Amino acid sequence: MKVLVVSYSQDLSQAISSVLKVRWPDLGLVHVSEARESLELVHREQPDIVMFHLPEPSEVAPSVDCFGIIGQIRSLSDVLLIVISQRDDVMDRVKALEMGADDWVSPSSIPMEFIAKVNAILRRRSANNHDGSFSLNGKLSVNYDTRQVSISGKPVKLTPIQYKLLCHLIKNQGRVCSSTELLQHIWGPNYDGETELLKLSVYRLRSKIEEDPSNPEIIFTERGIGYVIKASGSSE
Repeated sequence: MKVLVVSYSQDLSQAISSVLKVRWPDLGLVHVSEARESLELVHREQPDIVMFHLPEPSEVAPSVDCFGIIGQIRSLSDVLLIVISQRDDVMDRVKALEMGADDWVSPSSIPMEFIAKVNAILRRRSANNHDGSFSLNGKLSVNYDTRQVSISGKPVKLTPIQYKLLCHLIKNQGRVCSSTELLQHIWGPNYDGETELLKLSVYRLRSKIEEDPSNPEIIFTERGIGYVIKASGSSE
């Protein structure tokens, strides 16, 4: 397995390498200190995982748009992308995940939870690899091979988190998926209770696939429980 670590901290890079080599002894690690250089390395090195260190705002030059770079990495590749950051602002986490990150890990979890979290993310990525296609009432269609989502024949661009959320609801069509289930499946066990994060993600997904997001016809809310996609396309 090859990992690209994007961090100005050589110590953090070495810590990540040491921890991951416990689980993957043949690990190959590439370190880059400048966030902008990560785009070229993602293309050239084709890593299996990108670990992107998001430092405190005061540690970043004003000219460096870290969130924008995360989005550019995602637009270039479907590589597993993990943000490592000590920031405690939930909106920073929401923004990183919406820009394409698969998860957010605190440096304080290294080494205790780090391998477990990476393994969990890899399992979730594998579980979301579907074959074939799906269609609903002639309106919503998903091609799992190309990850293309269309509404009434028109392609819509979803973030990786939005795509995974939609696919999980489709896989469980007709069954209400609880908020806890969705948070744990899409983001991982450490996100249990982050209902505002889920609400925001569902809101943004609906804004892309629903004709009228305030009166949804695809993703329905079961108050106090979670969300569901119904085959009939009508609410009860």
